[in-house]
Amino acid sequence: MKFDVVFIHSPSIYDFREKPILFGPVSDVIPSTPVFEMYPIGFVVLSDYLERRGYRTRIVNLAVRMLKDPDFDVESFIRSIDTRLFALDLHWLPHAQGAIEVAKIIKKNHHNVPIVFGGLSSTYFHEELIRYPQVDMVLKGDSTEEPIRILIDVIRKGGSFSEVPNLTWKDMEGGVNCQPITYVPEKWNHSRINYARIIKSVIRDRDLKSYLPFKDFLRYPIVASFMCRGGLKNCTTCGGSKFSFAKFFNRPKAALREPEDLALDIASAASCFNGPVFLVGDIQSGGPGYIDKFLDSIARYRLNNMIIFEFWELPEKETFERISKSLKNWSFEISCESQDESVRKKFGRADFSNDSFKQSIIDGLKAGAHRADVYFLTGIPFQTKESIMGIPGFVEHLYDGFNGERKKLVCCAAPLAPFVDPGSLAFEKPDRYGYKIVSRTLEQHRAAMVLPSWKYWLNYESNYIDRDTLVETTYDCALELNEVKRRVGAVSDEGAERVKKNILNAKDAMRKIDAIYNSNLSAQEKEIKYFALKDEMVKYSMSTVCGKKELEWNVSTLRKFKARGFIKAMLSP
Repeated sequence: MKFDVVFIHSPSIYDFREKPILFGPVSDVIPSTPVFEMYPIGFVVLSDYLERRGYRTRIVNLAVRMLKDPDFDVESFIRSIDTRLFALDLHWLPHAQGAIEVAKIIKKNHHNVPIVFGGLSSTYFHEELIRYPQVDMVLKGDSTEEPIRILIDVIRKGGSFSEVPNLTWKDMEGGVNCQPITYVPEKWNHSRINYARIIKSVIRDRDLKSYLPFKDFLRYPIVASFMCRGGLKNCTTCGGSKFSFAKFFNRPKAALREPEDLALDIASAASCFNGPVFLVGDIQSGGPGYIDKFLDSIARYRLNNMIIFEFWELPEKETFERISKSLKNWSFEISCESQDESVRKKFGRADFSNDSFKQSIIDGLKAGAHRADVYFLTGIPFQTKESIMGIPGFVEHLYDGFNGERKKLVCCAAPLAPFVDPGSLAFEKPDRYGYKIVSRTLEQHRAAMVLPSWKYWLNYESNYIDRDTLVETTYDCALELNEVKRRVGAVSDEGAERVKKNILNAKDAMRKIDAIYNSNLSAQEKEIKYFALKDEMVKYSMSTVCGKKELEWNVSTLRKFKARGFIKAMLSP
């Protein structure tokens, strides 16, 4: 079957199956594994946009294929694909090594088929990325639906690549050409997050594994919907902040999804899956009118799925009560970042007192929320060792007063890892935030990803805590936090004991790696010793700072998917 475009998602590190690497806790608080196998939601959007216009697309989650089958032959599979265009995401920078290596394999086997990269990291590094011999084009910006459609037409019918907005490309002589980012829709009403399209493609292509969003999706089918494109806050380390979008992506103002369309996206996902639907973005950012329109719309669908709200500011008690009137099952999460109010304020996302924070959680649970998830970060600007080690005590204070409902409050602390995002305020103006950025270029980040431990991946150093102390303190904080949750009954003794053992073993593995890394052994001798630790590295790169399943919402063990929704998806245009 000939495709117009095949979207390829790579593992963060291409040869993760062979290399001895301690990934650490970099993915403990997200659904995917440390190889970051969850492909960006943009693949779903782009596929639907093109298919509805008569183009044939395919999604290949190469990372999942490699995870599920240790013997999966990547090169043979890539060789079998017949397409006019390969599109690779370099959205999150941890994919710098994997995506570039996969592009090299594609170019080796399909030297006449163009390869285009896209995503936020691709955009930021487009001038460097295009210099790699296996990269032909980069589509820049946060909205590439129409640009990629035009690009496919140029490839199919002929024409000039200068007709494609947002495109950086090489010409036949190897020269680099760059179109500015001019396709920046002010509203997000031209495309959908349509999971039904993926179901149709799975059946059409007879290839379930390649379309899986992440490794455990069939066991835990959580999906997401987004309320906007662009930044609504100025978190100092985030490459998706207002500052970043204005400076590097030509988006001075976020494009909000219409509240009715957002509700439709969520309902569409819920019609196919019984799992949770995570709403990315704080609906409060749209103002009171936005909240009312969204909740009025979502109420009409009478959903049973768990709907998870993300809040950046503390909701009013009335907002929680309003949500409860519209939805049967809902939860919420708030990233507290730090228990230190001054650190939290300087981080740029959340400006509230600790007392009001605790009261807001109480209000949400009393209003009917199934659960409240609270996240803390280690390694953020102005944070000291003492500040990090204050997190467990603050969490214990949060649990006071919840008594029998303590399992409804889930608290986790995770490191800011592996990177401070390029394009963020902290990356662009590190002195202002007490940072030193040690990896600046794409190649430096790519090279860091194959070092033996997540400690050496970090692209930043802080004036307030050195790298070794940060990593050690992250584990120590997690250890104490785990004991707090055990003591108050928020986690079982069995679960707490498992996390404790993982943390202690991870710390031991880290010490062994450090001893090798800092030794005078040759590179070859070091590699031999790393390989002797490979099993330990793999084992203690999951569920270290917390139990991964601790963060999962309940999903029916009998009916994770809805047959009626699948049938409807197959009949949809």
